[in-house]
Amino acid sequence: MNLRDIARWDTSALQAVQRSLSARLATIGFVQDRLADIGRLPTWQADAADAARRRFRIAADDLTGEVAAITVVERLIREMVDAVTHLQAELDGLREAAAAHGMALSDNGDIIDAPGPTVDAAAARRDELRAAARALILQAEDLVADAAAVLTRAADGATEPGETDRPGTGLSAPAPPPDGSPLDNREYWDALPAAQRREVIEQHPEWVGDCDGIPSAVRHEANVGRFDDERSRWEEERARIRERLDRNRFGGAFTDDDAALWYAEQKLRDLGDLEKLVRDHPDGRLMLLDLQSGERTMAAFALGDPDTADHISVTTPGIDTTVASLRGMTDEAAALKAETERQLDLAGRTGETVSTIAWLGYQPPATTGPGNYDVPFLDQNLGRGWLVDSWQSDRATAGAPKLASFYDGLDVASQKPDPHITALGHSYGSYTQGLALQDPGPGQPVDDAVFYGSPGFDANDESDLGLAPGHGFVMRAHDDPIAVVDGFGRLGPDPVQADLEQLSVREATTPDGVRREDADGHSEYPRPSGNGELRTSGYNMAVIVAGMPELAIR
Repeated sequence: MNLRDIARWDTSALQAVQRSLSARLATIGFVQDRLADIGRLPTWQADAADAARRRFRIAADDLTGEVAAITVVERLIREMVDAVTHLQAELDGLREAAAAHGMALSDNGDIIDAPGPTVDAAAARRDELRAAARALILQAEDLVADAAAVLTRAADGATEPGETDRPGTGLSAPAPPPDGSPLDNREYWDALPAAQRREVIEQHPEWVGDCDGIPSAVRHEANVGRFDDERSRWEEERARIRERLDRNRFGGAFTDDDAALWYAEQKLRDLGDLEKLVRDHPDGRLMLLDLQSGERTMAAFALGDPDTADHISVTTPGIDTTVASLRGMTDEAAALKAETERQLDLAGRTGETVSTIAWLGYQPPATTGPGNYDVPFLDQNLGRGWLVDSWQSDRATAGAPKLASFYDGLDVASQKPDPHITALGHSYGSYTQGLALQDPGPGQPVDDAVFYGSPGFDANDESDLGLAPGHGFVMRAHDDPIAVVDGFGRLGPDPVQADLEQLSVREATTPDGVRREDADGHSEYPRPSGNGELRTSGYNMAVIVAGMPELAIR
């Protein structure tokens, strides 16, 4: 299949076939009814009548088989009409977009320069068009394969009455491309017709719930729909582990079963916490739900619609953050969103929208639990566990590519031409954030970054982070114990010595006339103070998320 084949698909011919099959079904139905009526004649008796009835039953059985085959094919044709109509509309849109940028689509999905005056077309636009074109070709090939399978079953007489009521007997949705980029994922979704999108959400939610580039509303619906299955999975896993422990005379002394049981029970508690979070924030979006790939649950929750927001922030937390912490993070995200919107209103930019996201898509070091990196927690601020875990780098190294992909997914899923994205990183999360901004790739979409309470982020200035000059910021409280870790330089230069702009966290009256409290210690930066107002540090984050760093307090 190629783009020319898609364009030349004759939906009118398909519709004519569908009408013919529908008429055939109506005719067969009429014949079946008449045979049944004749067979029920009460005055028709004797051996000849019995023989005739037997022949009628044979004929009726033959017609039933034919009805099953025709019904399946008729349904297939209807689905094909919808799918092909969708593909052709998408193709027309791609060709118009390509022409607007002085380009054209070749039949195999490559991008070529169109005849006429040269138009400056960014490489990103070429990549986007190429990914979209190839997604259409893959979808067309999948349609052809599905149709061939259905027609073969019908021709072989393998169809059965009622088969059309079962899933998987007509066109079926393909899975997303393996290891696809966020752009590949978005184009995959765009290429699916409405019926197949619904099939994916209802039957294969795991395909899209954690898939960067897929619309946030789709991810939310898919993830929420997985709650019951995940609970059943982990209840069964817990029962299996308990059974193994009960059979083992030494308990968990010589196995990892006791640790596995601890994590299984924790994941069940995490599910309960996430369900409550979703109930309490019906307008929120659960953009990530991963209970399989790590010891601890990973999740991300958005307030506001990131697909339509003008300004998006993503907060990456640090040590000891778990799903149980997401409620507090979401409360902080709500306060940040409200303050950002307030600052936009004061600036006369009331039409601009905001989405704030709490991202726990990696496994931060922890000081509780039986995992390899979980060590005894001796002191909330300066304990051995806190410091040792602050120096570990592999958790951040593993999480950074996921965070970079999440940023990219927000950008490609956005309905805005260029959404303003701000990265906010706290503590160990700031180190993960710094690595994510340096993730090798076609270029990260983050516009501004704030590192607060940071032990380091392995960079000296904005150029190291893919940011424009003046768009990287650091905040640290004078009594933040993270400074003890900074002094070793294990995770890069001391942030307050880097060539990023240092913002104040001290008590101040901000340009909006609000008197704001300072941030003390390691955790107060994003939290409202006792009077309900964000502290100076939180205000600074809000004006940067709003795209107004000139209002920040230095």
